[in-house]
Amino acid sequence: MKVHRISRFIIPILSLALLMPLLHLSPDAAASPDPSRVFITDPHAALVVETSDPVSFWSVMDLVDRRGLSVSFSCEATGILSVDSGGAAEELAFEISSVDGVVSVSSENRVRTLFTPDDPGTTYQWALDTVDAYEAWDVTMGTHEVVVAVLDTGIDWNHPDLAANMWTNDDGYHGYNIVDDNWFPMDDNIHGYDASDDWVANLYTYHGTHVAGIIGAVTDNAVGMAGLAQVRLMAVKVMNESGEGTDGMVASGIRWAVDHGADIVTMSLGVEGTSTTMVNAVNYARNNDVVMIAAAGNDGTSVVSYPAAYPQVIAVGATDDTDRRASFSNYGTNLDVVAPGVMIYSTQGGTGYQYLSGTSAAAPHVAGVAALMLTVSPALEPEEISSIINQTATDISQTAYDPTTGWGIVNAFRAVETVSAPRVTITDYPEFVEPNATYSISWMVSGGDPGMIESTTLYWGTTSSAIDNPTTVFSGTTWAVFSVGDLPSLPGNGTLYLQAVATVDGADYASEVLEMPVHEASSDNLFLQFLKDVQDYIFNDLGLINFLLILAILVAIPVIIAVARPKRKRVRTVASHPPAVVRPVQTHSSLSQYDPTQGSAHMPPPPPPPPRFESYVDIVGDRAVPLVLKILEGTKVVWVNRTWAPPPGVAVRSGRVDESGEHPDSLFGSGLLVAPGDYWSVTFHRAGTYHYYLTGVWKMAKVVVERYDGQKPAPPQQGPSVA
Repeated sequence: MKVHRISRFIIPILSLALLMPLLHLSPDAAASPDPSRVFITDPHAALVVETSDPVSFWSVMDLVDRRGLSVSFSCEATGILSVDSGGAAEELAFEISSVDGVVSVSSENRVRTLFTPDDPGTTYQWALDTVDAYEAWDVTMGTHEVVVAVLDTGIDWNHPDLAANMWTNDDGYHGYNIVDDNWFPMDDNIHGYDASDDWVANLYTYHGTHVAGIIGAVTDNAVGMAGLAQVRLMAVKVMNESGEGTDGMVASGIRWAVDHGADIVTMSLGVEGTSTTMVNAVNYARNNDVVMIAAAGNDGTSVVSYPAAYPQVIAVGATDDTDRRASFSNYGTNLDVVAPGVMIYSTQGGTGYQYLSGTSAAAPHVAGVAALMLTVSPALEPEEISSIINQTATDISQTAYDPTTGWGIVNAFRAVETVSAPRVTITDYPEFVEPNATYSISWMVSGGDPGMIESTTLYWGTTSSAIDNPTTVFSGTTWAVFSVGDLPSLPGNGTLYLQAVATVDGADYASEVLEMPVHEASSDNLFLQFLKDVQDYIFNDLGLINFLLILAILVAIPVIIAVARPKRKRVRTVASHPPAVVRPVQTHSSLSQYDPTQGSAHMPPPPPPPPRFESYVDIVGDRAVPLVLKILEGTKVVWVNRTWAPPPGVAVRSGRVDESGEHPDSLFGSGLLVAPGDYWSVTFHRAGTYHYYLTGVWKMAKVVVERYDGQKPAPPQQGPSVA
């Protein structure tokens, strides 16, 4: 009886135990998907899964693991986890929704701070909303590690909204003046000439300064406007104050910018046709991984102007505030994207701001976006930047590409977001490695906004299918550059295969496989190098046995031909006349038989005139900068009255001034520099010290002229103008 009672409890318990595996179904065998739990807005985004209990939480984790996907975030205490969808969000979401206890499955949305700059001029910058700049700034605002060269009429680097973002070299200069071949690329805008070659004061209103402000005006400084990217602006003056230049000047500007570290070159200009000089300069920039951006032109025609028309350059057209192509904007099959270009508010020379329209105002918007992309992912190649800008543009006309508006309006947020994911790039490596040598490799881990690099290392191997030799393991925070040295080469010619990998925020990333050639270095002696190449071909490529066999065949062929050829009898002729006597030709044995010619006296050419040099003095406020200017004989000194410098007019007068009054010496005198922005100049031909003073403010300064000895002078000793 007692046993029977116990069995009454044991049997149901055992039955329940046997049924438990059937009651606790796996996700694969769970109930059908529940659409009411699924909320998908982006079919490619990650998924956020909300569960009601630990059992369902771990069931989802198991399902994700079996699918070979990764979990980027999980919190068992709250039952919420984020799952990589692998690009198939909808299919995976419905599968997860079938798991018992899953409350919801939805597309993951990024959370960012909502940054709004305090620059008052943003009220007039309608373009910022059009290109989604505010959203892009929540990812990055730029970095001074990125240098944007502005090839234009120069930049007023003393503008209070530009000064902090100007590029400066070790000598204090902010770029170069290609037009005048000096270190003073100031956007002077002193005068200009119209289409009829009539002089018009201030016709071209600080074109380069306007372009620079769109790209890199200081943001969130409570002054003026907000630039798209907080990068460094390099002033390269390739057009004069009339907005005129040549293709040689532009080509020189491209090369100068590349040689001095520019990452991006923006050209709000058009060249009348193409030339070999321009093509070579554009190729030079592309070969050095420099991004080039140019205005499409303002003729309203279907022909994109050069340099924008070159395939290596991103061609930019203009739109208005209704997202329509501006009537003046060129278009055509060479057009890449469009950007705001009508009534664009930006910096003006001095302390002012102005509205300008044109594709010249559109191109710098794209330059700013490219600068933000390089900030997030510095290893991006120009081709990648161009492709991503096109792919992420906002389509405003026909679906996909059309020659009227290209790929659409440039979108800063989508472009930056696309490159903000972690990325591993091998950045520094030799072109080849010699056998039995060692070498070094560097790679970069970027993106992640920023990301935690749990580990990163470099793998190498001798075949593409076995890259399994690891090097040192590093860690850190993106973006970061890592290097390893003393990597072993091969004993002979061949190829090494390398790949850098990293684990960032729990996910794995890898670079492209790098194929490293292994061979001997080329010799400077062409003949020795030829012999070396022949030897390498015989012993490594052809094989010694094959070479000897071919050599034997080549030797045997003429022998066989000679033996097989029939013999011919020789026929001798008998001369009927004795051979003619060959008489020697008489030659003169003495120069005395010739009449001497009277030579003329040798006159050495006159010495070349001393070259013309040029130097500048800024009249800033109540002083001359610099107070002491040292120059060489033949130097032209230019005094410039800056727009921002009170009083409105001063005079430069040779001599001295003291408490008793003026003491002019009448060597030179400018009269009044009446209008702000005017200039006056004089050339000093003799060595000596020349004192002068500024009337109106009555301050003294001097010019020290040193003798010219024929040597090329160093750059002028004065630094940039001081506001």
